[in-house]
Amino acid sequence: RARIVNKAEVYELITNGEAIVGCRYKKAGVSNREYGPVILCSGGFGADFGEGSLLAKYRPDLLHLPTTNGEHCTGDAIKMGESVKAQTIDLEWVQVHPTGLVKPDDEAAKVKFLAAEALRGVGGLIFNRDGERFCNELGRRDYVTGEMWKNKAPFRLCLNKAASDEIIWHCKHYTGRGVMKYYESGEALAKDMGVPVEKLAAAHQQHYEASKKQEADPEGGKWDAYPGGKSHDEPSGKTGVGKKFYHNVITGAQFAKEPFYVAIITPAIHYCMGGLETTKDGECMRNGKALPGLYVAGEAAGGVHGNNRLGGNSLLDCVVFGRVAGRHCAKYAFGEDGKFRPYPIEKRDRDVSQVIIQ
Repeated sequence: RARIVNKAEVYELITNGEAIVGCRYKKAGVSNREYGPVILCSGGFGADFGEGSLLAKYRPDLLHLPTTNGEHCTGDAIKMGESVKAQTIDLEWVQVHPTGLVKPDDEAAKVKFLAAEALRGVGGLIFNRDGERFCNELGRRDYVTGEMWKNKAPFRLCLNKAASDEIIWHCKHYTGRGVMKYYESGEALAKDMGVPVEKLAAAHQQHYEASKKQEADPEGGKWDAYPGGKSHDEPSGKTGVGKKFYHNVITGAQFAKEPFYVAIITPAIHYCMGGLETTKDGECMRNGKALPGLYVAGEAAGGVHGNNRLGGNSLLDCVVFGRVAGRHCAKYAFGEDGKFRPYPIEKRDRDVSQVIIQ
């Protein structure tokens, strides 16, 4: 049976020779020990902003950004692995997501809600401070973020009625959280942005016409499209990543009276591709070989995604390698026949262990 110890902080790995044989943790101010192989799976370091942090060491250029990670994501497992000379990989690859949600009454908050990718998938358009589209909203996260940095904030993600109706639960949830706002009309939105309604209407009309041309002549566009082919959309086409897929599009004439759900968005640290290097069996590595008794899964593991993770693929870290690490950790502990294998530790240490074996 498994015993869960909550409100506890693991702070040190216990070694015996070359192997990891347990860990030390604190609970209610008391230090305790547990013995057995260890699986590290406490996440990445996307909120590690302190002095001497992993972000400061590997990506100091990102320290000014907010994060979508919880305050607990400070790379503790990675640092513990490093303390026993476990290898790391790709720590410089940190993904910045383009749609961290800004709460207008708490703009400086370091931790942001994340706007689901689906908000753009259903037809959400991104506008800069001047009411201009400047990218392919369906482009990769690093691309959209890069185009935002070339433009002027604040940036707004705008969903017309058809788009918001398709994902209304999200819109109402974000509105309730204070990170999205409902506008009864495009006219009201334009007024709040301080942009002429005609300018936003023209942007929607251009987008509508591009969608119709794409439908009529998919390969006749002027610009290269993403992920391939040709695009008729000028704002995105000029970036080299032309838009070719359209959903819930409205005309410019519809804009002024159209209701919208709108969020102010900002680039935010989202995911760490790097971490502790792992074998195919979930084992940590040291000097190019498996480190006995130490495993890793989830965002604490590195080298799984290369330099840019695709949306949804954290399931590979968490579920696939989580199961792999668990299976091989159990095999390491109990042997091929499933029987318990004592660890090479002194009897006095085994006597104080709270591991339950049945």
